[in-house]
Amino acid sequence: MSAPPATAFTPREYAQLPRRQAFVYGAVLRLIEATGRWRFPIHASGDYEEMKVRDILYWLHKAKHHVIHPERGSHLEAYFEAQQQFQWSVPDDFTVTRELSVSAVGDLMDHEYLVDSPGLYRHVADQILGVDLPMANLECVVLDEPSETPRFDGKTAPRLRIDSRTMNVLTSYEGRRYAFLSAACNHSLDFGLEGVLATSTALRDSDIAFHGINETVDDAGRALLLEKNGILVAVLSHTFGLNAWKPPLDRPWIVNRTRLNGTQAQLDLSLIDRQITHARNAGADFLIAQLHWGMEFEHYPRTEQVDVAHALAERGIDAIFGHHPHVIQPYEYYRTHRDPGRVVPIFYSLGNLTNPFQDPRLCQSLLARIDIVKGADASGHTKTYVRRAWAETVVQSIDVHTGQIDLRLAAANSSSEGE
Repeated sequence: MSAPPATAFTPREYAQLPRRQAFVYGAVLRLIEATGRWRFPIHASGDYEEMKVRDILYWLHKAKHHVIHPERGSHLEAYFEAQQQFQWSVPDDFTVTRELSVSAVGDLMDHEYLVDSPGLYRHVADQILGVDLPMANLECVVLDEPSETPRFDGKTAPRLRIDSRTMNVLTSYEGRRYAFLSAACNHSLDFGLEGVLATSTALRDSDIAFHGINETVDDAGRALLLEKNGILVAVLSHTFGLNAWKPPLDRPWIVNRTRLNGTQAQLDLSLIDRQITHARNAGADFLIAQLHWGMEFEHYPRTEQVDVAHALAERGIDAIFGHHPHVIQPYEYYRTHRDPGRVVPIFYSLGNLTNPFQDPRLCQSLLARIDIVKGADASGHTKTYVRRAWAETVVQSIDVHTGQIDLRLAAANSSSEGE
């Protein structure tokens, strides 16, 4: 197969399978599409380390024909629809003394126009970067080597990297930049130890805090602590998988990996528990989990994910920002049993803030916002709550004439198109 076009419409165009395999897979996929099968999620692995032929076929199918329905019999559609009626408030006896604003966006991925798009954030800088704690997920490695065209050949997953010049465009605008990037994703080991160390150095040199990749074994057991406005926030970043890449034998802890896509019975949350304990011992007021999980190109989380999210909320996580599916998924507001006054916002997938494709579903993302307040209850106990959480849709636009991309809020984008 020939190389994919520079502005591919879907990831399926990046598939470069051997001729015989492409013929067989193509015939099977045409049959599936003609019969309307796989319109609902099926039992399949999304972890490249475990994927068999059926899993690869399912991925190729979804890469072009997204699965927009939840699992049959899950009732998730009605469940998430009901979440939209939620009314935010803090306990009546709570006195606010300090406030903190947080933003979170999804995957930051490369695009061939990105390096020549210094105005990427000009329409959304205030909303994304103009808060106390702006956050995002870095869906690649930062390594100053020539980039390569991502390819899916049925044996290895695409390797993703950007150089430091592109990273600067992607992470900052007119003196403002992300305060935090989640660095644990399935591409974290695409370029081995060199890629991890180069990414750590690039982020540190740019004064961007990060979590999810570790330079020492002690780092792996710690949460990242960020203090702002008198509120100490702890952040944990974990990925479900590593695209079958193996950590160095002497550094098994180099990336925070927790098999988040399994059932609770299959989960080992010991590393997350260690990091939660570290955060609490350090006096953290609020715990955020950045989770790279879920199934790509599916517009609802799996029921097991919902169970895992609730379990993490009960273990001490106060807000969850999810990414990896590359599409927007619904979000919920979960009231905990550990503290009936506490509501944990759970954003299952924020989608792609930037990506190399033209499919409109892949060019929409959520900008999640939460307002955190710290204060005291009637007994004088210090607590920190979410006062409000919400989300707006951001659209990535591509201008093939100027060779640039930019970002706009969906409402602003519609307005400009109507002028």
